[in-house]
Amino acid sequence: MFIKRLQIFHYKSYINSNLLQFSPDINIIVGRNNSGKTSLLELLTLNFENHPHESIKTLPNKFVTIKEKSKLEITLHIDKEELRSFIKQLMPNVGIPRAATKKYFLIAPKYEYDPDTYHNQYMSAIDESVRYAIKNFQDMLENQDFLEIHLSLLSNINLDNNSLKNLLNFESYEQAFENVYYKIKYDERENIVFEETIYSEDGIVDDNGIVQEPFVNYSGKIQESIGYKLFEKFQNCIYRFQAERLNVSICKFENNSVLKSDASNLAEVLCILQGKNPGIFTKFNKLVSTILPEIKWISIVSGDNSNVEIKVWTIDPNFNRDDLSLSISLCGSGVSQVLAILYIIVSSEEPRTLIIDEPQSFLHPGAAKKLIEAIKEFPQHQYFIATHSPEIITTADPSNIIKLQYENSETTALVIDSKQIESQNSILAELGVRLSDVFGADSILWVEGQTEEKCFPLILEKVAKISLKGIKILSVNSTDALLDGKRSDLVFDIYEKLTAGTSLFPPAIGFIFDRENKTSIKIQELENRGKYPVKFLGLPMYENYLLNAEALSAIINEEATWLGKPITSVQVQEHLDIVKHENSYILPNAKEESYLHKVHGANIITGVFQKFCDNLLEFRKTKHSYKLTKWIVENQPHLLLGLAEELIRILK
Repeated sequence: MFIKRLQIFHYKSYINSNLLQFSPDINIIVGRNNSGKTSLLELLTLNFENHPHESIKTLPNKFVTIKEKSKLEITLHIDKEELRSFIKQLMPNVGIPRAATKKYFLIAPKYEYDPDTYHNQYMSAIDESVRYAIKNFQDMLENQDFLEIHLSLLSNINLDNNSLKNLLNFESYEQAFENVYYKIKYDERENIVFEETIYSEDGIVDDNGIVQEPFVNYSGKIQESIGYKLFEKFQNCIYRFQAERLNVSICKFENNSVLKSDASNLAEVLCILQGKNPGIFTKFNKLVSTILPEIKWISIVSGDNSNVEIKVWTIDPNFNRDDLSLSISLCGSGVSQVLAILYIIVSSEEPRTLIIDEPQSFLHPGAAKKLIEAIKEFPQHQYFIATHSPEIITTADPSNIIKLQYENSETTALVIDSKQIESQNSILAELGVRLSDVFGADSILWVEGQTEEKCFPLILEKVAKISLKGIKILSVNSTDALLDGKRSDLVFDIYEKLTAGTSLFPPAIGFIFDRENKTSIKIQELENRGKYPVKFLGLPMYENYLLNAEALSAIINEEATWLGKPITSVQVQEHLDIVKHENSYILPNAKEESYLHKVHGANIITGVFQKFCDNLLEFRKTKHSYKLTKWIVENQPHLLLGLAEELIRILK
């Protein structure tokens, strides 16, 4: 279950309602200081104080009192199987309300007036309304892949009456009474039925032989209904990690495996995980070491008065030097935050909603990036991350970016499609930084140009299924000077010095470039020199891997919107076949090899654009090669498997 939509009324810097759409995975929140990021994070916990907005609009003079109350309208998205599983956990201690059938409404008032006369008709009406309720509730579970519950929430988790009614039966039918429920359970065929005893024509006979109504009423509070318990459970699954130091080194052991909202019992929950599930605890430690390489292991030790304490090992624990382990209280402020976040994402058996405030404020840039990479390995959770860091935005590759802007005492919220270049430029302008910054990366793979810098990470992550933890792929400033110029050795030395020693630049894994017009002798010479490995693509250039008719037609049709009739992949393939037959675009000094090994792929694609777009659409490598790559990755990834294997080899 996750938050799908959120609408805000009368809260702090918010005046106008802002309908925000969220994704089930990673949502990034950006904005300058005092733009409302903290307010939004508070609201996402669903537990907020009444704090109506104050401005000249709401308080035109000092004698005015604000009457509006802070309110949220939220939409929760629930998977059907998740709901069925939850109902099984609760049965038979919860129920659903009686349905408001036409027969029931006709008979109920008469029964109240003359119960003796209308008793049988009244019982029949109840029987009908109950069976109608169970049928509609069962149909809802069987025929809907997911449910969406719309709720209005006031401060201190106060739901209004309509929301409470929605939670009783998820709006699957109209309810007769709010305070009468019928206990339900699953039968052996996985159908929902009522919890019954012995049924007779006159009613149900209980174990004492006393005749009851045909179905057992369960009169209780709305807070005991299925829907409310589900909402309560979801609210308890929300964790907010604030950008502050956590004092969590020692706590009492009370055998509670649920992490408190302030993480004050972190030592306790880790102690339980260490003892009961060593496999997950080992996985937890591996992630800790990946994010914070200076930490080799985390262990929990017992102390006096039933206390447990978190110990940090900066050497391999196999050395058996427990005297060299440190209390977490002596470590940096970000360590506790990382442990708490990782505990939730690793140990939770059910999806959670995690709210992380400014991870770059308590972590080194490289560690913050690795934390985001670790988070992406657990896509079952929903994440909200507020950040100023372009590296975190790039690493997260979020489905949603929520941009907050404060102006004239109002905060406006805009949900941005992160895939649009214009939107990314807007975000960069707001942040005032460049995404090309490399500080914090563990190592760099230098590539031919900006096209490869954008495309190779996509191929490695989506085709090769490799996570680029700490690895940055960057283009060199001048490939010609580096490889073909008379002073190529000097340029190589410059790059090696940039990435060596105590420089802020991380070390290079190596270099991988196009073959193009280089002779085999030159390639061999370059591959055998230098401290770092130099490799060349199997084909002359990257665009040779993109000569796919379906991809080309799709991108041209997307870009050339003025075309009267979309071009087809058949048309493009016929043109490519003609080019191949005519031996066009052959590279100088090309050997008698296969066609793709001797042609200039970029020029062929340029020719395709010119032919089908009447020279109105120019092929631009950095833009269109990336779009072609993305299309192939999403639709025919097998076409890039060979290139993916080449990249894997140099990474290893």
